[in-house]
Amino acid sequence: MRQAAKQIFLPSLALLLAVSLTFLGAGAAVTGTMPPWRDSVGDVNHTEKITGTYLVEQSAAQEDTLLLFGSSELRTAEISTHPANFFAGKRAGFQVDLIGRGSCQSLIHALQIAASGDSLRGKRVVLITSPQSYVEGGIAPDLFMANFSVQGYLELLADDSLSDEVKVYLSRRVAELMEEYKALPDAAPVDPAIAALAEHTAEPALLSGIGNAILSPYYVARRWLYELKDKASVRDILAAGEDFSVPGKLPAIDWASEEEAAITEGKAMSSNNSFWMLDDYYTTYIGSRLERQRDRDTDLSYSRSKEYDDLRILFAVCREKEIEPLFIHVPLHGPWSDYTGFGADRRAEYYQNVRGIAAEYGVQTLDLTGHEYEEYFMCDTMHLGWKGWLAVDKALIEYYYGG
Repeated sequence: MRQAAKQIFLPSLALLLAVSLTFLGAGAAVTGTMPPWRDSVGDVNHTEKITGTYLVEQSAAQEDTLLLFGSSELRTAEISTHPANFFAGKRAGFQVDLIGRGSCQSLIHALQIAASGDSLRGKRVVLITSPQSYVEGGIAPDLFMANFSVQGYLELLADDSLSDEVKVYLSRRVAELMEEYKALPDAAPVDPAIAALAEHTAEPALLSGIGNAILSPYYVARRWLYELKDKASVRDILAAGEDFSVPGKLPAIDWASEEEAAITEGKAMSSNNSFWMLDDYYTTYIGSRLERQRDRDTDLSYSRSKEYDDLRILFAVCREKEIEPLFIHVPLHGPWSDYTGFGADRRAEYYQNVRGIAAEYGVQTLDLTGHEYEEYFMCDTMHLGWKGWLAVDKALIEYYYGG
């Protein structure tokens, strides 16, 4: 901490002065001319929803938008039952907002929601976590850093409504993963002041407290600059968007017909394999390597994982933000898991571990784990498919309207 303070203190004062004199006018200009939120922005999981806070804040301010925090499953937009497609034009009376990308696991979403101030307080929020996240080490340090938002971290530490317990846990994980990341051979530089802040918040000490006090002008300047950068980066996204009007009379949804259409599409899009996987996915990742995949996961286990505690903190953050989320408990692909040797007993153990945590926090759960052998429920080895997304769509409508 002393070293970080020495490296940052004088530059931080210069930075603060430069910000005050040079960028104050520019900041006011950016803030005063921001385009309004547009519904179509919700259909795309823009990276800026993770790296910044502005888009999520604007989305949360809409009365007819349902925020969906997920990871790589959000990219399967070629499937017609994917929420961005199924709810196009607000066919059910609301817009979905997709937030997240690959490797946005429980910790990333906990940090995002914790950084939201009051914008998400009491709002409807949907959470999805992926089974493959529950390996023993939890989120990998490089994947964490790819999705970590310094802006969001500084914002959550400034939020007096969050408990010390939440801030300490999140800071401990941030410090731990930053340290692991720095040990990687191709790691990019890590801001020593942010690393020092996380270490101090995780384990407060007198000297680190003095260092934080010295560095506080730097943190103030960084928060302001990140806010300015965030708004500048999303201006074009908002300007290019469009709004959708809610139909005068919402059309009735024939779920039987929707399921029949989903199956028909699933068959057409997975015609080159017997696992009901997207043709392109199967060709790219499995295909000629099928035999080599047999029994590859005989030693795989989700019995213990840091992801479980990260899921707990995600639910704890929601509780402190007065959010009563809908949690989507996604299954593994049953036939594929059997083929690769990840047996039903170990899958059941994982399913129950997650159920237990959701029950511990009283979280409303859409438990889809009973569908792991259902045709066209998954579209590859791990992501929801045609019938899987349709089950989610139906649950989103019920959740949105208070069911």
